[in-house]
Amino acid sequence: MKTEIICIGTELLLGDTINTNASYISQKLSELGMNCYYHTVVGDNPDRIKQILEIALKRSDLLILTGGLGPTDDDITIKTLAEYFKEEMVLDKDSLDKIEFFFKSIGVEMSETSKKQAMFPKNAQIIPNSAGTASGIIWEVEKFDTKKIIMTFPGVPKELYRMWEETAHNYLKQFSDRVLVKRVLKFMGIPEDTLGEKLKDLMEYENPTVAPLVAKGEVNIRIAAKAENTEKALELIKPVEQEIIKRAGEHFFGSDNDTIEGIIGNLLLENKLTLSTAESCTGGLVSSRLTDVSGSSAYIKLNLVTYSNEAKIKMLGVSEEILKTYGAVSEQNAAAMAEGVRKVSRTDIGLGITGIAGPGGATPKKTVGLVYIGISNGEKTEVHKINANFNGERTDIKFFASQYALKFLKLFIEKNYQL
Repeated sequence: MKTEIICIGTELLLGDTINTNASYISQKLSELGMNCYYHTVVGDNPDRIKQILEIALKRSDLLILTGGLGPTDDDITIKTLAEYFKEEMVLDKDSLDKIEFFFKSIGVEMSETSKKQAMFPKNAQIIPNSAGTASGIIWEVEKFDTKKIIMTFPGVPKELYRMWEETAHNYLKQFSDRVLVKRVLKFMGIPEDTLGEKLKDLMEYENPTVAPLVAKGEVNIRIAAKAENTEKALELIKPVEQEIIKRAGEHFFGSDNDTIEGIIGNLLLENKLTLSTAESCTGGLVSSRLTDVSGSSAYIKLNLVTYSNEAKIKMLGVSEEILKTYGAVSEQNAAAMAEGVRKVSRTDIGLGITGIAGPGGATPKKTVGLVYIGISNGEKTEVHKINANFNGERTDIKFFASQYALKFLKLFIEKNYQL
């Protein structure tokens, strides 16, 4: 079936509301193996909605509409649909009873306009809304000598999600004999174009398809396969996944919902290691990311933000001589910070980060984005020099510095401890 998503709401056109509903519906349709060919956004205007319907019904078999189902004057989706198809609107008693019960339960008298949420085209099937008062419809109609299906949902995301899972998914399964299964492989430390060149021939496949997806600080490769069931789709994906990792495995760090901080947490737990961090230019961002992982208290023992030289000296034991001779942004200081925080916290591994996040503080020899990352376990200390200045913004430099710090930390653990 050719499917089209129509999102209704002037707030979407003005940019006041981000259109997450279209993304959600597209993902759910793809999981069903259904093709979505168009996304359309239109304001709360009946004439323009009818114009869009005319266009969409000529090119698509299934129209999924979101927005405009509430009690206010600008909630006109159902009424406009009925007018377009010249269909009588009728009151649904069950829907009205539910709306009345809701208002009674919160001790508020129901307004007359709220009753419009219980009015539907005569032959439409109602999609119950267990998360709100505005129900949707499934309406099978004839247009341009072809059967068409129209589905409507509220614009409130949590209501849409609930209605999709409870009703829409099961209804739509009958129209697809395939499923789409996706696998996302995650890479760090390699540009998108370089990775794309390595996988160029694989990206010409039709089933499964291979495509790059850029995420902040990493590059993702999506493998998507259509098949009769999930098991057969995974069989198609497996050899392609193995080939991709074979070609670019040194940059591969995880898949699907994996995060670099979560993987590091698992490595620390598996090897019964503890970690402490000392951050300067990243201002605690590495600490925040590591402790976003549930259960991280089992391996994170001390995280310090030693922004000033005084803090580096007093809290980490960095020598004044290092700071005077080499400066706070130096290989020597990063190593001293890593070893210092490890000794203070008595952990297995210490990590230190120092750099210039900008826009000030740079010199001709030490430019904005220069970052040193030190990692020490008492027996071995290594320091990595990077340039985290990809676009000049301070917050982005901090993020990329944290990303590389986590990358090198992962490699350090794997190299020195991996069971």
